[in-house]
Amino acid sequence: MEKSMTGWAAGERQTLWHKAGLRRTARQLYGLAAGLAGGWAALYGQLSPLGLALTLGLPEDCFAACGAGAVLALLARGLGVRAVCLLCAVGGAVVARWLWPRSFWAGAAAGAGLLLGSAYCLRMYIGGDGLLFAGAEAVLGVLLGYLVRRFPAAGAGPGQMVLAFTGAAALGSLSLGPVNLGLAAGVLVTLVLACRGGAQSLLALAGSAAAGLCCADAALACAAVGLCCGSALGLLAQGDRLVCAALYGGGALTGILASGPPGTAFGFLGALAVGAGAYLALPRRWLLPQSAQPEQDEAARPRLSVAAARLNTAAESLASLADTVNQVWEGLPRRQEGFRWVIDAAHDSLCANCGRRDACWQEEYAVTMAGFEALRPILEENQQIDPQDLPGQLARCIHPAALSGAMTRAFALYKSRQEARIHADAMRAALTEQYSAVAQALGALGDQLASPGSPEPYKSGRVADFFTSLGLPPVECSVTLDSLGRTRAAVTLPRARFSQKELATLAGEVGRLCRRSFDPPQKLSCRQVTTLLFTEKPPLRALFGWASAPARGEVSGDAVQQFCSPTAAQMILCDGMGTGRPAAVEGSLAAELTGRLLRAGFTAELSARLVNVALALDSREEGGATLDLLSVDLYTGTARIYKAGAAPGFLVHEGKACTVGEAGLPMGVLGEVNGQSQMARLGSGDLAVLVSDGLLVDGPGWVLKQLELSAAAKDPPDAVARTLVETARARAASGRPDDITAAVLRLEKN
Repeated sequence: MEKSMTGWAAGERQTLWHKAGLRRTARQLYGLAAGLAGGWAALYGQLSPLGLALTLGLPEDCFAACGAGAVLALLARGLGVRAVCLLCAVGGAVVARWLWPRSFWAGAAAGAGLLLGSAYCLRMYIGGDGLLFAGAEAVLGVLLGYLVRRFPAAGAGPGQMVLAFTGAAALGSLSLGPVNLGLAAGVLVTLVLACRGGAQSLLALAGSAAAGLCCADAALACAAVGLCCGSALGLLAQGDRLVCAALYGGGALTGILASGPPGTAFGFLGALAVGAGAYLALPRRWLLPQSAQPEQDEAARPRLSVAAARLNTAAESLASLADTVNQVWEGLPRRQEGFRWVIDAAHDSLCANCGRRDACWQEEYAVTMAGFEALRPILEENQQIDPQDLPGQLARCIHPAALSGAMTRAFALYKSRQEARIHADAMRAALTEQYSAVAQALGALGDQLASPGSPEPYKSGRVADFFTSLGLPPVECSVTLDSLGRTRAAVTLPRARFSQKELATLAGEVGRLCRRSFDPPQKLSCRQVTTLLFTEKPPLRALFGWASAPARGEVSGDAVQQFCSPTAAQMILCDGMGTGRPAAVEGSLAAELTGRLLRAGFTAELSARLVNVALALDSREEGGATLDLLSVDLYTGTARIYKAGAAPGFLVHEGKACTVGEAGLPMGVLGEVNGQSQMARLGSGDLAVLVSDGLLVDGPGWVLKQLELSAAAKDPPDAVARTLVETARARAASGRPDDITAAVLRLEKN
């Protein structure tokens, strides 16, 4: 059953957007807490690199809050002059990240540079030791910040370990009576992970927390050993709350007693009891073992590669099948059936039983053959022979009427066998061409699946959470970077309907989450799911216009399609052979099929091959259609012009017009497409024009001048197309009528 956003009540929408706002607030609070911990943590009582590290490493939506938290913590610690150096470093990192959001090294250079520079300026107050401390803080801050930036804390990895280290180091210096807060928090977190069964993440976080406790206070080294031992033993009772706590406590006490002097364990019993008590008070659903979903996700990662390999294998099989069919066809013996076959057929049906056979075919063989050869031009012209058409060499035949009928029937059979061979050859060529084209299509799809881009799991999670907050939990959600650094997002939902306004709103929200500007997404619906494809807003946008005038009547054989795919502007002009309805059928079929293939992601050459197979099977002798295709990359302005039998096109770049393309054969005439491809570079304000051959009946010179005038006047594309068609119609008034069409594309800044 389809879900619809259109019928949502206003109150429900406000509630959903309110939830999204709460998530943003939660992210800010998370950044603030991380900053407070990083600014408060002191390694061995002297070094404070963690505030700068987290400011450099946390995501774009919370690094500013992290910087504010680090500043507050540094001020609260009262470090004196050294605090000034650290405050300058954190402030510089925040400003640099605002100015260059995509560059880690800009923020790192600003933070480390200001830290070292301010330390040098204040060297009279902090001394040589202060300079060394500043250098160590700069190096550690950049290295740890890079780990957090490169491996986001949202997933298991070095980034999460740095956060655990920071939290333990910050809380390890705080005590509430006999209870050390860092040890109590470490016990709580590791107990929860041990019960849930995350072995890898548990041991990594336990080790990081232990290191943080040791850096905060060397006296906590025994407690750190107990934390690691308790975590290891707790894994033996995954999912059992009480047994896990018992094993954990035993392991922790054993580790403390084994690494410290007797009586040391009593000093940490309070922290162990507080952590274990908080663990036992948690809701049971928080302690359930982790599902197999993460492992399934890990196992699902190679699925795209497997699918790509299977598609490439299928493509190779189809290509091999096409080659095999061609090789078998070429190896078959050819029937050498000429006009002699017609003579032999007439002889076998009539002369073989005639009493004068020996006289005609032995004694006067040369004269008889000359008479039959004289019938050849008559049969080629009239397709039949009458008795009065028999030449003098055959006047001695005693069955002239029967001979005429036998020759007529034999010649008709000969022509039908010729046509059958030609048709079979055409069908074989179409079949093998279709195999090859489909093989190329499957290979292209396999290559696309094999290189889906660099994943961004943190942004993928944020986008998935956003749609979940709207009541549309995604079936699949991925945010990736392509080879050119452009962000793309693909969200697959249970089948849903969206208005254009809702799609635009979703683009704005998803763009904010990914810190990119997105166009309204492309919506693909298939069976029970709907997929939304978000792409970055390109720097250029395309304006389309076209005009057409039929040769006679109201039906034109020219067909135009203009649209924007996710990354490019596409313009198609197909001219069906001839005029009127038959030509319109060919042109519309070619344009419609080409447009569908381009929307599906196929290249111009591959689309032309597939369309050529469909047109080649047309029974009309004058069937076929030209293909004129323009594809403009709206990110770079690179234009690709592909022509198969189409008239020359026109480009206007920086006010200067020129022609592109040469004459060729249309699609559907030969077994293979004879297409030509050219590249050009266009910019804002430039024009690209595709025309049918009817517009160039008076040559291209006047078109070039008119386009330069229209470009200088900045006429809209519709007006440019109408002007060209009306002028061409007036110039061709005295000539043979033909369909006249012009399609225009103008690029503008987006």
